[in-house]
Amino acid sequence: MKSQTTSTPLQTPFYYGWMIVFIGALGVFFSGPGQTYSISVFIDHYIADFGWSRSQVSGIYSAATLAAGLSMFFVGRYIDLYGQRKMSVIIGIALALACFWNSLVSNFIMLFIGFFFLRLLGQGSMTLIPNTLVPQWFIEKRGKALSLMAIGGFTSSAAFPPLNTWLVSNWGWSFSWKLWGILLLFIFVPLAFFLIRNKPEDVGMLPDGEDHKKQTPSVGEQPKKILEINWTLQEAKKTSAFWLLLVCVSIPALVNTGLTFSLDINL
Repeated sequence: MKSQTTSTPLQTPFYYGWMIVFIGALGVFFSGPGQTYSISVFIDHYIADFGWSRSQVSGIYSAATLAAGLSMFFVGRYIDLYGQRKMSVIIGIALALACFWNSLVSNFIMLFIGFFFLRLLGQGSMTLIPNTLVPQWFIEKRGKALSLMAIGGFTSSAAFPPLNTWLVSNWGWSFSWKLWGILLLFIFVPLAFFLIRNKPEDVGMLPDGEDHKKQTPSVGEQPKKILEINWTLQEAKKTSAFWLLLVCVSIPALVNTGLTFSLDINL
């Protein structure tokens, strides 16, 4: 869907794509409520308060994660259809509601629903959107941009476990979920709405901040190529590289999730 705006929401002295990198990093940071390194802090408290076994909670978490992973196909389609800006706002609000839901958990059904939406909206959608948004704004500097965006993920994984531990110890797990929901609604969602633009072309720019005038070569001058070769999904699926990359990305995620979920965090 094409954006209705023709200029950037903020006039910055630097290429606006770097502002997109910032909001992308913020999105990855706020994926924290749905990440295993954050949820694992609550597990012992669920077990203590409700008398559930670790095997029961682990089984529900695994089933919810699998269901959420299968549902990500639909999220990807909606991102293609509606764009990253609109989906960031929708997903941000939905993740906040999921946090509020998890503050009310009292039985296995509610726990499964809560885990499902945390994994779908947090771990899945809030990381997928930035990873499809930032590459729209960069070609030659894409590696640098994605590396800077990844700082949001590193900060999230470092901050959420001790913060959740402190919050739960002082105010309880229910309050902790509500706090993250409020922060999502009042920090991430407004910034996503006002700052995100789906593509540089939507605001009269080119990827990497290239000048339009430089794209029109003078007589005898060779034009500078900034375009890249793009494949459709069907074309990519026919290559062995696609499937090998898929396996390489999946295995660490599977292993890290299992190990992190089982860790007892004592700070």
